[in-house]
Amino acid sequence: MDANKYVSLLRPLNCFISSFGVFVGFAVATGGQVPNAMLLFAMASAFLITGAGNAVNDYYDSEIDARLGKARANPAKNILIYSLALFAIGIILASPINTQALAIAIAVSMLLFAYSAWMQNYKFLGNWVVALGTAMTLFFGASISGNYGPIILPAGSALFANAAREIIKDKEDVAGDRGIKKTLPMMVGKGVLIIVPALYLAAIALAIAAWALGIMKGPYYIALVLGAGFLFYRSWKLLEEEKAHEAQEHSKYGMILALLAFLGGIL
Repeated sequence: MDANKYVSLLRPLNCFISSFGVFVGFAVATGGQVPNAMLLFAMASAFLITGAGNAVNDYYDSEIDARLGKARANPAKNILIYSLALFAIGIILASPINTQALAIAIAVSMLLFAYSAWMQNYKFLGNWVVALGTAMTLFFGASISGNYGPIILPAGSALFANAAREIIKDKEDVAGDRGIKKTLPMMVGKGVLIIVPALYLAAIALAIAAWALGIMKGPYYIALVLGAGFLFYRSWKLLEEEKAHEAQEHSKYGMILALLAFLGGIL
């Protein structure tokens, strides 16, 4: 397998989003303090651990990907070795920061590996594992200063938004997952059309609560949160139209806009 394949296994955009989440967590926790070397270590660590999680997921999902005709389907053992190496390097990069950052890096790595390797029959719980991993990027950034208070509500918002996106992704993959995984869309059917908007509303409610409590400030924040809310609404409507792929793409862009909102809320 050539180098481009190894890079594509990481899903670089998702890795960059994780790194940006670390940056946002640091910025919110420190009130916009000047970035330092420890932040660079944390961002690099998050990038590699996210990439490792994506790669190991492809390894364990090779049968499903092949069934769905996805180009990335590849059960080769070297993919597993590659992902384990990335996890290890990501954890090593976290070690100079502090013990809290190291503990987060180890915990998230273990959760992501467990999600792919052992949660095939409990994907409805795995959604929350992945969502927690996303939310933990904010805590990872905050761990550099040790000031976690300001990022609790933003992290909660990220948790609910990402859980909604994971459920939408499961809706998209129902045909390939059937008989291998047990997902929420299989269990509740059209009930996902109630669950997904409820999670989006929870995400927006926590984001607004952060503003109401004075944790986030300024017109940029509200404007960007409203923009994220609109993208989440479009995601839900696309899901109603059975356009799951487009729905999860809108969800991803909404999450990026929400991260920008958290950054704008300290300006």
